[in-house]
Amino acid sequence: MKKFTLWTVLVGMVLTFSNLSLKAQLGVQDIKIGVVSDIHIFDSTLIINDGPALQQYLAYDRKLLKESHAIARSVIDSLKTLNLDILLVAGDLTKDGEYLSMQTLAAMFQELENVGTEVFVVPGNHDINNPHSVSYDGASMTPIPGTSPAQFRTLFNNNGFGQAIVSDTASLSYVAEPIAGLQILALDVCRYDSNYAIGSPETGGGFKPQVLHWALDRIAEAKANGKVIIGIEHHNLLEHYLGQKSMFSEYIIDDWDTISTMLADAGLKVMFTGHYHAQDIISKTTTSGNQIFDVETGSLVTYPCPYRVMTLNTDTNLIIDGKRVTVIDFNTNGLPFQTYARNYIESGLPLLVNYILTSPPYSLDSITASMVVPAVTETFIAHYEGNEGTPSAQTQGVIQMLKVHPTHYAMGYALEGIWNDASPDDWTVTIDLAYQNTSIGYSSTLNTNSILLFPNPSTGIFNLITPFENQNIFIQVFDGQGKEVKRLNTDNQKNTIIDLSSLQAGAYMIVLSGNGIKLSKKIVIE
Repeated sequence: MKKFTLWTVLVGMVLTFSNLSLKAQLGVQDIKIGVVSDIHIFDSTLIINDGPALQQYLAYDRKLLKESHAIARSVIDSLKTLNLDILLVAGDLTKDGEYLSMQTLAAMFQELENVGTEVFVVPGNHDINNPHSVSYDGASMTPIPGTSPAQFRTLFNNNGFGQAIVSDTASLSYVAEPIAGLQILALDVCRYDSNYAIGSPETGGGFKPQVLHWALDRIAEAKANGKVIIGIEHHNLLEHYLGQKSMFSEYIIDDWDTISTMLADAGLKVMFTGHYHAQDIISKTTTSGNQIFDVETGSLVTYPCPYRVMTLNTDTNLIIDGKRVTVIDFNTNGLPFQTYARNYIESGLPLLVNYILTSPPYSLDSITASMVVPAVTETFIAHYEGNEGTPSAQTQGVIQMLKVHPTHYAMGYALEGIWNDASPDDWTVTIDLAYQNTSIGYSSTLNTNSILLFPNPSTGIFNLITPFENQNIFIQVFDGQGKEVKRLNTDNQKNTIIDLSSLQAGAYMIVLSGNGIKLSKKIVIE
């Protein structure tokens, strides 16, 4: 018996050392990383009886909620086969912060931890202090225990908080170093302190000043110590299409342009986000020459139910790819899951879009809304899927109609901006995480994809929208002979009206300059 026990111990030691030797090392071996976001798991026992209460919720929040447990189960099982070193989870872990749902997901994460995948989570706007934490029974909703910040930290102690090498005292932000030389900057940008007082979870997010300073210090430390650092937060760091902040301000952090510049110039190259349920990647380059990527991952409960898999190779290139959930243990009425998921969003989204468009601040009349709803539905499904492609002729017509509408032109330009999907590819991209130019600066590069100047042609009144706040842009207008006929500035505003109605009809050149940028555009007065 003693020999058997000793032999067992020796074998265990050999296996342990073998596993340690196989652990990926930065610069020595490839590191495999996964990303999921907006899991929105709703423990199946909380649907006591499906009925009017749940159906009313789903009519105005088109998630695959009943399927969420099966979807999460499918993804966890798939991830366990990939031998990931790290999994990043970009918030909105649950439907509405139900403590039971949190426990269910924490148990699934532990399965990954048990096979060697270290999981790192940040909260989303649905997860903490949520007054909408309920169960459903026919026509009834019953309040159930939610999750406090302290409970969130305890539940996911094995998924980031317990591995933190430094934690922020003003939020649930932390830094972990799961692999020597690679740090995870996990940022809590959600607002949940007043949720119970206002009776609903706050959708918007942003940095508290002390959290921003803390994050900048952590990036500076990582850079000084030669560490590679990657960020994760729930809300978008960058606009993913022109006009997103003005149309859907709650999905992007406040003062996004200034803060993203600060993070980039401090040395951060990539931030993984979620929240908007879209599969999209966007980047910007600061005036100091530093590029930062916002890699947004779509929701597991919204078509196409995506997640990302990545390899950080020995040259510190982060090679990003994507996958879709294809099979779940749930009755999909005989349809392949991807078809089932697309049918679900296509059938349910028009009602939600109509509700939004006919409500403030849009307040479209019913006739106009009926014309616009199909175009918005098509556009958003394409954006959820990524690499949007080309809109149908009907949607193109609606976009052109909206662009000349006296009050709803911004909606038309925003829809057009979604279809004009900026590079890079939304599913597959390689990002070099090596430090390059990292001088401090606070302005972004202005280019033809980052401004709106409309309508063009016009009768002489042009609207200029730039993505910059608190940055004065100088405006000059030149006629066909190169003579300056108008000059003004944006006065540190993002929106500027350029009144050229006193000029004769014809073509002019408008030049925008300031803060190290210069851009010219042709405009036409009819």
